Amino acid sequence: MAVTMVMTFLACLALGSSILVDRAANQWLARATSAMSVQIIETRRQTADQQLPAVLRQLRDAPGVESFRVLEKSDLIRLLEPWLGQGNIGEDLPLPLLIEITPDPRQPLNTQALAAEIKAVAPGARLDTHGRWRETLETTANALRLFAVLVLTMVTLATGTVILFATRAGLLANEEILNVLHQIGAMDGYISRRFEAHFTRATLLAAVVGLLAAFGFFYALGGLVPEARETQFLVALTPIPVGAVVISWLVTRSYVMRRLKAQF
Repeated sequence: MAVTMVMTFLACLALGSSILVDRAANQWLARATSAMSVQIIETRRQTADQQLPAVLRQLRDAPGVESFRVLEKSDLIRLLEPWLGQGNIGEDLPLPLLIEITPDPRQPLNTQALAAEIKAVAPGARLDTHGRWRETLETTANALRLFAVLVLTMVTLATGTVILFATRAGLLANEEILNVLHQIGAMDGYISRRFEAHFTRATLLAAVVGLLAAFGFFYALGGLVPEARETQFLVALTPIPVGAVVISWLVTRSYVMRRLKAQF
């Protein structure tokens, strides 16, 4: 029961972490997809300010662009401070102009055409769709999902193995009683149902305790991740103890029936 409780707790942690990571990744990807930016740097012939009006006209006429705004210098400084440190950005540091673009969700935006048009009117301008960042995020999210699946698989195999050895030990410990039951006419199905009921009850109790421990863990985590306290999220963990009970019943029934038929 102790091992089953720990395995259920770990399975709930793996499943819950996978759900939270998946939700966070979807939110980040949605934000990254719904925002683009244009960076304008100084060239040999034109400054960034001289190129700005042509870029703004191009964005104003481009289909699929809902809105855009030019970031103030203070906004750029706040974006750079986490890397350069607060107060380390002087007035002589050449900062590019940055335009934040919000695409129109009702009309698709041809990013390749827009990038070429902006480049044609402003040689120092470049459209950034955050594609590389999205690819990295998607790869990381997929890796975490795969890790969660592997953990669930290993926990399932370990739980099934523990129940199998416990059932085997129970059969060996009660071998004399089984002989007596067979002599008085007890059928294999009757004996198997006794083992199934015992291990199913034990697994259910241990799995519920492991689930409650996982609830406590994620509720405590809710201070950092508010989604971990949502009822919908906690309900999503309930298939874990149900699966543990089903595995216990299947393993016990198949092993007991096979041993009884081979022994008697």
